[in-house]
Amino acid sequence: MKKIVFLIFLIGCFSCDDGDLQIEQVNFDTSKIETCPGLADPTQTTFFFKIEEDEALLLNLAGGLINNATSEPGTLTSTIPEPSNLLYRFFSGNVTSAYFCDAIPSLEPRVVKENLATAGNIGIDTKVDTLTAETKDYRHTIYITDLSLKNDQGEQLTDLSTLVYGDFITKSQNSAKLEVPFSNYSDIVPTLCTTAPVDGTIRLYKVINDEFITLDVATADSLFVNAATDTIPRILDLKEKEIFKYMVLDAIAATDMACAATYGADIKSWRFVSTSGNLKIETVASIPDANGSITYTHSIILENMVLTSKANGTATNDVNLAEMPVVEFGTYTTVQE
Repeated sequence: MKKIVFLIFLIGCFSCDDGDLQIEQVNFDTSKIETCPGLADPTQTTFFFKIEEDEALLLNLAGGLINNATSEPGTLTSTIPEPSNLLYRFFSGNVTSAYFCDAIPSLEPRVVKENLATAGNIGIDTKVDTLTAETKDYRHTIYITDLSLKNDQGEQLTDLSTLVYGDFITKSQNSAKLEVPFSNYSDIVPTLCTTAPVDGTIRLYKVINDEFITLDVATADSLFVNAATDTIPRILDLKEKEIFKYMVLDAIAATDMACAATYGADIKSWRFVSTSGNLKIETVASIPDANGSITYTHSIILENMVLTSKANGTATNDVNLAEMPVVEFGTYTTVQE
């Protein structure tokens, strides 16, 4: 993290008259972002603070900027002093998080000086930090540019560099662990890759923000043939077949990524793959149109599917998720001219 040093303090244009208190350096480089516990939804957090012995840097952030979704650069912003604000406080002794979070703050240490930021631009970059068998964790990096502080002598102190305030972590259920697995994809129609990454297959995919699900079906398996299934669906055993994939990236998932075999060295990824269960296809034929063409609608259902999280990064072993009774992937249409 960037060392938080306001050089203008160092050259003596700001000093305190309270006893022996002298401002030499503002350094929160080793301090972590803290918040007060108790919120049911951590994305609603708006008050942050950093403590360095008898000093604290307090940030009141405008609401709606912490979201469990990867952000596009430059889209999560705010300004100081409104609607966000930043305070730099000095205390008569070492301060702890209890001072800021207790319902009734202690009388000691007392605030001996407080400097208000009068200008600044806040940006937040959010991306996936970790995917586990249960959660998708997001890292929110908060930074401030063009920051100006006003001291008690009315002097305006400005730092034109980028001040990295720090990282805040939130957790959400990953799509596989929703009450109905992958139900967040239910309104998305599967798209066909123009070029499948595996020869002899077709790939269908759905994308949401920083993740996607794919289905690779071998043409030799004849699952999407132009014939109604009536009462007997087509079934494919998924045992040890990585046909269904759930991918999560630490970047916005562009649609071309869902059709790619790799994603680039600068993008971190996590994946779950199907290792057992059944793929069921039910096909319905339309009435021939005026040209005699028939449209076949193939409903894709995964039954009793087990996903395995493939070891990645610090993980050393594959992890199996609990069996999923039903995952409805959606429909795919073919036309017989």
